[in-house]
Amino acid sequence: MKLREMRLIWEVHRTGSVTAAADVLAMTQPAASLLLRLLDERLGFQIFDRDRRRLSLSAKGRGLLPDLAAALAALDGLSRTAQSLRSEAPRRLLIGTVASAAGTVLPRALGRMRAALRDTTVTVRTAMSLEIERMVAEGSVDFGLVVRTGEEVAADGVRVAPLRLHCVATAGSAPARRRTVPTAMLASRSYVSLSRQFTVGAMTARLLEDSGLRYAPAVEVMHYSSACAFVEQGWGVAVLDTLGALHARRLGLSAPPITDSPALGLDLLCSPNSSAMVHAAALSRHLSAAFEAALRA
Repeated sequence: MKLREMRLIWEVHRTGSVTAAADVLAMTQPAASLLLRLLDERLGFQIFDRDRRRLSLSAKGRGLLPDLAAALAALDGLSRTAQSLRSEAPRRLLIGTVASAAGTVLPRALGRMRAALRDTTVTVRTAMSLEIERMVAEGSVDFGLVVRTGEEVAADGVRVAPLRLHCVATAGSAPARRRTVPTAMLASRSYVSLSRQFTVGAMTARLLEDSGLRYAPAVEVMHYSSACAFVEQGWGVAVLDTLGALHARRLGLSAPPITDSPALGLDLLCSPNSSAMVHAAALSRHLSAAFEAALRA
């Protein structure tokens, strides 16, 4: 027996009226009458007898009453328990992000939101941009921070920081002394690159190949901090985006932009069905502010 049917039987028993029971259950009277008639047919007996103007349980209908009352009481208790657990459960904010944003602008941005997130557990998952886009689409994270190419922002995102490619080099080296580094100078040196599966790695390869140069890194890595470490150990220069360049400068490395770098951007994606959407505008604003502050530092 379905929950709606059980509640209808109970309310008709309690009120003695199909009309009154229908009002309690937000049903129309014809719909309630039809449901009772179909239920009688399915069970093979009449649940209610009409006594003058009031409906009362038939002899067989009364046999249902003890189990019906127990079932409804159990369901009511289950609902109260679930509500209690829901109110006691800690709120959680899930953010999928590229590693370079997780290590630079995201902590500062969330730091400015600590009052609004006071009772919230923040979980940060780092992944590649394509994987983060999938996570946002599936709703497994509330927000995503991805690096995308081009100056135009896709309809599903908000551009929180404009990025470009930079040449990370040791202080005092020839690239470090330049305001910008030409692609030809980059190609003439030993260099470290992110793997092609990353947006920055793919753009580095395209930049070189579009200039008629061969993509041939001395070292190919999976993380921006690894690229900086190889530069520190004398493996040449590295190509990173502006976020990676912020990290490099904290290490005392130089990171002039590459002259003909393609346009890139850090975009904030929001899961449309997430209750955390209330934080979207503030998170976007604070990410942009954190990026600007990091550039000035």
